[in-house]
Amino acid sequence: MKKQSLAQGKDQMFGHTVDIPSPGNQEPSELRLADFDNLSEALDYAALSDAGMNFYNARGVCEHRLTYKAIRQRALIMANRLVGAGLERGERVGIVANMHPDFICSFFACQYAGLLAVPLPVITGLGGAEDYETMLHSVLENSQARLVLGPTSLMDNLSRATEGTSVEIKTTASALIELPAADVTLAPLQGDEVSHIQFSSGSTRMPIGIEINQSASLANARSIAQDALSFTAADRVASWLPFYHDMGLVGCVLVPLTCQLNVDYLYPDSFARNPVQWLRLISDNQSTISFSPTFGYEICSRRMKGKGYDDLDLSSWRVAGIGGDMIQSDVMDNFAQIFAPCGFHAKSFVPSYGLAEATLAFSFQPLGKGVTFDYLDKEALSKDGVAIPAYEALDDKSLVRTIASCGKALAGYDVSIRDTDGNVLKDRSVGRVFISGPSLMNGYYRNENATSACLDSTGWLDTGDMGYLVDGDLYITGRSKDMIIVNGKNIWPQDIEWYVEANVEQVRKRDTAAFGSVDTDGNEKAVLLVQCRRSDINYREQLKKDVKNAVFKNCGLNCDVILIPQRSLPFTTSGKLSRAKAKKLWKEGAFERESEQNVVVA
Repeated sequence: MKKQSLAQGKDQMFGHTVDIPSPGNQEPSELRLADFDNLSEALDYAALSDAGMNFYNARGVCEHRLTYKAIRQRALIMANRLVGAGLERGERVGIVANMHPDFICSFFACQYAGLLAVPLPVITGLGGAEDYETMLHSVLENSQARLVLGPTSLMDNLSRATEGTSVEIKTTASALIELPAADVTLAPLQGDEVSHIQFSSGSTRMPIGIEINQSASLANARSIAQDALSFTAADRVASWLPFYHDMGLVGCVLVPLTCQLNVDYLYPDSFARNPVQWLRLISDNQSTISFSPTFGYEICSRRMKGKGYDDLDLSSWRVAGIGGDMIQSDVMDNFAQIFAPCGFHAKSFVPSYGLAEATLAFSFQPLGKGVTFDYLDKEALSKDGVAIPAYEALDDKSLVRTIASCGKALAGYDVSIRDTDGNVLKDRSVGRVFISGPSLMNGYYRNENATSACLDSTGWLDTGDMGYLVDGDLYITGRSKDMIIVNGKNIWPQDIEWYVEANVEQVRKRDTAAFGSVDTDGNEKAVLLVQCRRSDINYREQLKKDVKNAVFKNCGLNCDVILIPQRSLPFTTSGKLSRAKAKKLWKEGAFERESEQNVVVA
């Protein structure tokens, strides 16, 4: 980092007068798209602008408005207190990643103090405190954090979760700032050092720590801003994505900050209560960039169908990003149709592919192209593992598998599809997706076995996803661990889930979970969990019959259909269905006990 001069500054939020290094004498005369050596230097430059972050509630009221200058001032004060508390360079600080200025300032305080931030999830749903604390304990134990920052409302959870770990201090951001100023010199993290440890959302396993390098963070941000989305000074970002997920933290905090853009945040729980407020936020502020998993678009369509929306203006929304889960064609078509009168353009959809192990993004569909699909012969895909076009069979959806293109790899990145022996496959052959590029993780934190299992010595990462290529375009067919194999036939759980949700009237989106299991004779079978909202026996028997018939028509399978209470399917902190946990709960009989007790678990 360039040498900084010292100037007397005042933290506007807390009234403290302290020595705060000025960000320098350069003027923010031009937009810099993440061309920095490290994250603290990026915030130094953003602090020269008038841009910042705004936090909105479900009623559309802005509860917090901070410029990047204010964020920097507070982060520097907090960094001083962290170093003064005795933390040494490279030690870990757990930070509850609630959508609040405290998290942003705490994260950058770690950057300035030479410490590694460990974003921690926020408790979600009702009755999940025990599972939440177990997850926190696992993350804190693995990261060996010495200090944890969180809101007052979660201090009891943190106290229980930190028992038996290396955590010595549990406090809030406000309490940390109230500590006396320390006579210390700050040494920010540099470009060759780790910026933070991102724990995975745990869709197929317990969360595992991913080391994200400063240079990797900036390389990915540059590729997103310059190559994929073509940021300009006129762009404005809107987001409801949680800060503890890589798409929320990297895509909607770090990327816009490193590009000096304004960002408007809607609290995730506010989105859950009133998802259309996300669209109103875009409309009111004329936002140009906003991302969501597919289910976010689906929820908005369901809530707005048949209602008035004349006051919405979505014409400014040039990048309607899609990421975090697989894309369903009917969801995107429905959203585009419903919101076309509001000025939304279907060509604004930008599908992407990414994962925390690559910092965030790996590929994007070109701007202005919208979502494009490949329509495949389902039989050839499941039996032979080849993606043969089947456009002539589109009238019968049971014969066709629809896969969305995730676009081409970012500049400087590469992808190959390989078989189980590591041989590179030709176009339209389905195999394991391997990627390489400048923003791959250093490795899994304190887990050499897991690192060596997916990251080879030549810099290629086994993503754990299955897919194929067509002229450089990447298509993802599913997670390798989720595949169901029955009588030698490969069946993707989405083929079962999506068809039932689309063709059985009583079943809604995100109501199902399919997985494979072995019966008492050692044979693989398919199991489908279906959330049911009624207790009437005749209704339930008919529903099971309708679901079984739909699965057989679509996949030729006799599937075990298990009805479970509504809102009982497990989802990760990032909103992904956790089939692995659903299977575990089913095998343990948890859904049966829940039905008997008539208890709904969120």
